[in-house]
Amino acid sequence: MKKTNEIPATLQEIMFDVEINDNPRNTNTEYCKVVTGLIDGEEIDLNYCSDRYELVPNAEIFPVVRQILLNKGIQFTEHYSHINNARFYANYVIEDQRYAYRVGGSADVVKPMLKVQHSYNGLTKYMITFGYYRLVCSNGLVIPVEEMKQYNLSMVGKHTKSIKDSLLKLNETLNYFAENAAQITLAITAKYETLAGNYVEAWEDRVLEVLNTNKIAVVEGSKNTVSHITSTILKEADLYGGRVNDWLIYNAVNRYIYDDAINAKAPEARAELDRKVFESLLN
Repeated sequence: MKKTNEIPATLQEIMFDVEINDNPRNTNTEYCKVVTGLIDGEEIDLNYCSDRYELVPNAEIFPVVRQILLNKGIQFTEHYSHINNARFYANYVIEDQRYAYRVGGSADVVKPMLKVQHSYNGLTKYMITFGYYRLVCSNGLVIPVEEMKQYNLSMVGKHTKSIKDSLLKLNETLNYFAENAAQITLAITAKYETLAGNYVEAWEDRVLEVLNTNKIAVVEGSKNTVSHITSTILKEADLYGGRVNDWLIYNAVNRYIYDDAINAKAPEARAELDRKVFESLLN
């Protein structure tokens, strides 16, 4: 059974009309405005906010990102989702084989991915970030913090101007990435290779260590945490000659974090926990 509130969607489905107006009710200044969406012909209140809130419709973000990729001639697949029609997410997986990378020279392929998030209720911070997409499990992967900063692979905005500036910056970043893809890919995947090159004999103990370090609750019963993770590791160990390394452990925990049947955390909360797991394995 799916626990998450995140619902897959098409681009058109998250492009419904939205507007901000005075709240007709008597209220304090924090709720003097109301953000309303027209969804399937019905008006729905999505947020009550102050007059400092600046509404930026999805139509000014997601189609713009998509068009930038198209203008660059970049082949991609796109995936959209939302939570309660108020928090929105998009993953654009870059399919150009020139940018694909095989970890450890194996059949374990990762591809660059552009991740975009936005909200109408303020619960999800607007952000455009680069990541990687692992074909084996179809989950997003962490880009190491140092490399994320070094190559300006994260763009954050809050107000209308900063969001529009981030879209201009995305254009520049894609140009830079296209011209320096080999260098950037090697820098980022070097950390993946570090994990892949660290083989672990007592890997079951390593799994428990990672869970405890990152305060991931070990659940018993039908959704047993350790069984879920070890099962994934054993299924993928053939990619590395039947041996277990930190890369497989990281990805098995990653898959556990992103399993919709296990938790209902929002994507940004999962991404933060995923980053902590990745960094803890590196350190």
